[in-house]
Amino acid sequence: MKTIGITAGIKNNEVIIDRSVVDTVVKLGFLPLVFAPVSLKTMPVPSINFDALILSDGPDITPIFYNEEPLPELRETDPHRDQFELNLIKNAHDSNLPILGIGRGMQMLNVAFNGTLFQDIYAQNSGAGVQHIQPNDLSLESHHVNVTDESELAKAVGTHPYVNSHHHQAIKTIANNFNIVATAPDGIIEAIESTDQTMLGIQWRPDKLLNDPKQEKIFTNFFAKLN
Repeated sequence: MKTIGITAGIKNNEVIIDRSVVDTVVKLGFLPLVFAPVSLKTMPVPSINFDALILSDGPDITPIFYNEEPLPELRETDPHRDQFELNLIKNAHDSNLPILGIGRGMQMLNVAFNGTLFQDIYAQNSGAGVQHIQPNDLSLESHHVNVTDESELAKAVGTHPYVNSHHHQAIKTIANNFNIVATAPDGIIEAIESTDQTMLGIQWRPDKLLNDPKQEKIFTNFFAKLN
């Protein structure tokens, strides 16, 4: 059985991970292996004993990792998790493993390869005009995104899917080895693909929308890279 590494956070001495990601991995026939920065002093990067990596959602990313000072609108961060995941991304990519970033995970991929973020899209981007933090449950859609025709993502969700949304940070400057493949109607980046086709980042939460076969296909297409 193929094993999928999944990142998690630690808060109040508890491992924090959204069950929907784990359940999706199990549903599709893979073994989940959860990684979290277990020590705040020594954070060894796990051995690459898994077949693909999923970077899960979570808190804001510490601006020092993309060479910025924190703005007043920055929310809670976990620099230990940030550094742990940056190391994990590098080792997994060096091992040529597929990597899927969801929510914060997409932003981590961009930062790992020297891209930058909006610490708060409404404070830093006057053009942000879509509600990106929906009041409804994430099992419900919130806004459309425009997906590039020739992208791998379009093969799963088409070119104008209806998605959920819960973020106030977003990619500002795209890393050199990624292409933007989806944007919200206000131009906020919603998905990226690496030029070597090993990495995919999704800003929304497809794991919460698995009642939509197109959203589940994001995962099945990603896991197909393991065959």
